[in-house]
Amino acid sequence: MLEPKVWREAATQVFFALGLGFGGVIAFSSYNKRDNNCHFDAVLVSFINFFTSVLATLVVFAVLGFKANIINEKCITQNSEKILKLLKIGNLSQDMIPHHINFSSITADDYNLVYDIIQKVKEEEFPALGLKSCQIEDELNKAVQGTGLAFIAFTEAMTHFPASPFWSVMFFLMLVNLGLGSMFGTIEGIITPIVDTFKVRKEILTVICCLVAFLIGLIFVQRSGNYFVTMFDDYSATLPLLIVVILENIAISQVYGMDKFMEDLKDMLGFSPNQYYYYMWKYVSPVVLLFLLVASIVQMGLSPPGYNAWIEEKVRRIIKEPVNLEGDDASLIHGKIPSELPSPNFGKNIYRKQTGSPTLDTAPNGRYGIGYLMADMPDMPESDL
Repeated sequence: MLEPKVWREAATQVFFALGLGFGGVIAFSSYNKRDNNCHFDAVLVSFINFFTSVLATLVVFAVLGFKANIINEKCITQNSEKILKLLKIGNLSQDMIPHHINFSSITADDYNLVYDIIQKVKEEEFPALGLKSCQIEDELNKAVQGTGLAFIAFTEAMTHFPASPFWSVMFFLMLVNLGLGSMFGTIEGIITPIVDTFKVRKEILTVICCLVAFLIGLIFVQRSGNYFVTMFDDYSATLPLLIVVILENIAISQVYGMDKFMEDLKDMLGFSPNQYYYYMWKYVSPVVLLFLLVASIVQMGLSPPGYNAWIEEKVRRIIKEPVNLEGDDASLIHGKIPSELPSPNFGKNIYRKQTGSPTLDTAPNGRYGIGYLMADMPDMPESDL
């Protein structure tokens, strides 16, 4: 909670959820009547957004919990079979296993009990047995965000739902409609000021804007598209958005004048808004936003972005010649399915890190660590990234 990136992420989420800083809200409001009750609209939208976020949180963590439970049950089943094999070949003694344990229908508590007993008895030989602890907390603690959450974690969880094809179709229809709904406001924020200023045909300008956006979007479907997605997400839609909102706030509260703006609202609404808004808009909001901006810039200066590049040849060599690895590298050797691996980081040993970059694998905004400085890779074509 003391890290600036957490609060910047929270502010960015508010901007995205309410459409602040994109120009879409201002563009849509220009179509309102002069006496429209914008105060009621603003409060209503804020409450709807709040309850929608709470609902989405419940759904997201329920799905992630369901997925973690499925993976944990699979882990227990696989390791129980491994224990039975070790018992048959004599690597483990039957006396170590409590009498009430039934491996055909073993529970998580029973498996953890057996795991702890084996670990204590076979203290020196235990790493060679290849058993895993299978703690559901470990699965829940795996940070999955962005595309990894929408296209990997959720999709795999839905394969275990009853009538999974139906839920898969509904999920991707939701994503399509969510993207379209977001783009309506964004495009409107671009074309409305141009149409009002230069009096061009709105239909032609809309087609041109959509075509340009489509051509720019093609870079995201390359083999290196995930790098560009993360780059845009980290730098084009967070820090610049914070700067835009700060400038909008200063333009109204300091340049145009807060007193004059409150008089305009009184003329529109027919009553004076609460003085709470006056002090928040003029003093509190600019100070908080400027603090977030300065803290974010300082943090980026102290921990410059790194670049994690996939080295296919090294991965093949590791798989052909298994070695004792730690963390995510070991999970790659042991053949986990892709959705069980942290995406897109598969481990430090199979990536070539930007020289001089920090050891942390997180980007400046706290997402998974694909940085955007070109690594020193003369032997690797850029198309393979």
